[in-house]
Amino acid sequence: MKRFPGLKTLAILFLPLFIAACAVDRPPTGGPPDTTPLAVIASSPEPGTVNVSPRTIHLEFNRFVTTPALAKAIFFSPVIKEYQVSMHGKEAEIRIYSPLKPGRTYSLTLRKSLKSYYGTELASSWSLPFSTGPVIDQGTLEGKVWTRRFAPASNIPVMAYMLDPSSGARPDSLPAAPDYMTQTDATGSFRLESLAPGNYRLVALRDNNGNLRFDRGKDEFGVTSTPIVSTGAKEISLRLATGDASPLAIRSVRPVNAREIEVILNRGIRSRSLDLSAISIREKATGAPLKVLGYFTQSRADEESTFRLFTDVMNPKSTYDILLATEGSSPENAKSLEFSGGMHTVTYPNLSVAIVPADKSTNALLDMVRPDAGPCIELQFNLPVDESTLGKAVTVAAIRNSGEQEIPVSISRYDSRTWSLKAQAGFEPSTEYVVKVRPGIISTLAGARGKESLVMSRFNTAGPDQYGEISGSGSTGASEAIVEARREGGSVVHRTIVHPAAGGAFSFAFHGLPPGNYTVSAFSPASGQPVSPTTIWQSGSIEPFRPSDPFAAVTSSVRAGWTTETLLPRIPGEPKPVAVPATTPSRKKTKRTRH
Repeated sequence: MKRFPGLKTLAILFLPLFIAACAVDRPPTGGPPDTTPLAVIASSPEPGTVNVSPRTIHLEFNRFVTTPALAKAIFFSPVIKEYQVSMHGKEAEIRIYSPLKPGRTYSLTLRKSLKSYYGTELASSWSLPFSTGPVIDQGTLEGKVWTRRFAPASNIPVMAYMLDPSSGARPDSLPAAPDYMTQTDATGSFRLESLAPGNYRLVALRDNNGNLRFDRGKDEFGVTSTPIVSTGAKEISLRLATGDASPLAIRSVRPVNAREIEVILNRGIRSRSLDLSAISIREKATGAPLKVLGYFTQSRADEESTFRLFTDVMNPKSTYDILLATEGSSPENAKSLEFSGGMHTVTYPNLSVAIVPADKSTNALLDMVRPDAGPCIELQFNLPVDESTLGKAVTVAAIRNSGEQEIPVSISRYDSRTWSLKAQAGFEPSTEYVVKVRPGIISTLAGARGKESLVMSRFNTAGPDQYGEISGSGSTGASEAIVEARREGGSVVHRTIVHPAAGGAFSFAFHGLPPGNYTVSAFSPASGQPVSPTTIWQSGSIEPFRPSDPFAAVTSSVRAGWTTETLLPRIPGEPKPVAVPATTPSRKKTKRTRH
């Protein structure tokens, strides 16, 4: 008679499988998606523990985390080179093999990018400071990081490098790895804690590959306006810059159809600035040129890296070379890319156009139609058009005394489908205008014309009460400074040059601003050279290390019919700012008309 194994035998057989299942660092399957933010709910040692030199650090999370995700998110300050990470469900074990120095404060930081098994992130970067001596270092550094266009830069690593004169390092270089690291929050603010007292260099980095190293041509960076910052410093300002010194180039190319080619550049540029004369396309076998007639972007964005080139008809059996000649180079030494002729022939629809502002719009804010162009009207065609045929097809008239008075306008291209109309004498507030477009006399780049119809938009512009003002004050040790105001989401910069008084205080005002959120900033050239309306802020550099131009920035909100009082933080350097209320809206002294 066949016997079945007993319970002890079964236990021995299944014990290895049970242990293996417990060791897998993933949660059980099933159940609804988990959207709760990832968090550390316990640690050993606890944050702030002194007189410890742990060989193992234990962490407990509220959600399942994988070993590779945790290993990628860990950063030790000062650097600990040898350690091992393992996860067991929600519990982590970090085994330290490098000896810890006596009397030192260490900090384990988890980057905000750490994700649970289900993809939920930490709400913010998390730190565990502990000390091998009797006290925890209390040094701090606080500040804010801004994007290139002065929006708060969130989730940006901010790295601190302790300057040690005895190390023999060059004064314009940085060590291989930072001594401390944190990340900015949703407002762009950061706070480095538990720092050893001393002098540091700070670097903010949009670290695209997570290696905590500056990769030229790939990472944006920000440096301080002074060579060093000392522990205890607050209101430190850093602004990201591209850090890309490589020339503009085509990264990839593909034919969309027999007349359109999609090109992706190595970085974004202003859509209106693409220079077609710098693009050369030739048939590889014969060397015959393929003419580029125009270009457009799918999104009609102010800045893009992906463009559609509209060309003569390509031979589907041919191979072509495309190259972009950059400034200072020639087509002979530029790098070309190869692609096959487009196979798909397109039958294009009839030409159509949308006018912005739309028909019957009231209180139209023409400043906001295309924020980087100033007050304008925009024509949005569905197809790329021939610029030479637009002049006779478009008219703009002001409505005065119940009649139409045609006004001269200039036509500017954003791309071959998007055009702006600007009144040569400027558009008047509280005035009614009519725009008329006759598609029937406009030629598309494909050679077709639109229908014989009239498209028009009749609207009235906003009056003075639909705009607001910003006025404020600041302080700098320089003899001149440039103050700028930028609306959120736009690229138009309102700027003025100020000349501080003997104590360093200055005041400024911006009038006629469309409502919205703004960033007000000011900078003084570090070179000490006289400023002009075209002076631009210099970002400094990482390699070699060079400080940026000193600047200060603050956000402000503009409301229609109001003046917002704004106090800028002090631009680095003496003297101290005067005390005035900050960001306080007040009524304009102009008369308001209610509708």
